[in-house]
Amino acid sequence: MKNTIGLLMKLFVLASVFVLVAGCSSQEEDKDVKTIETFLGKEFTGPGEELASALEKGPSQLKEYAEENYKPLVMNVGDMMDANHILVFQQFAYEKGYQLKPAAIDIEKVEDQAYQYEVEVEYEKDGQKNTAAITARVNLNDEGEIVTIRNMDDGGLLEMLRK
Repeated sequence: MKNTIGLLMKLFVLASVFVLVAGCSSQEEDKDVKTIETFLGKEFTGPGEELASALEKGPSQLKEYAEENYKPLVMNVGDMMDANHILVFQQFAYEKGYQLKPAAIDIEKVEDQAYQYEVEVEYEKDGQKNTAAITARVNLNDEGEIVTIRNMDDGGLLEMLRK
């Protein structure tokens, strides 16, 4: 009887640890997904008045805008801008008079700190509305910040925004 109680206690402790670890992992994953969703929302919504003003004023204002809006989400804003991972779609949309809006965002964890995303982006100009599907892989660091975006397929969006 004493062994049975001891065994049950060990199983209970082991199960509790498993649930705790799984819960923490799930919370981290939820936080990572929220970071990516927020990033994609910023990337594919607009351009709004604040961004339009920054684009009109030039590179220093654009960098300041990026720092204010992307700093909590990405590890290094400057590196992400240099790699054309921040505001490229917005710049083309602004220059050619388009408005962007994410219609659907799907994010899937593919490995530790790596996620695959697909965003269906609506782009509109002069009452004409179209969509493009953009896919890529995002890597985050231990702090939950986006480090890089790889294997991007823009579904022809940049080409369309150049028209």
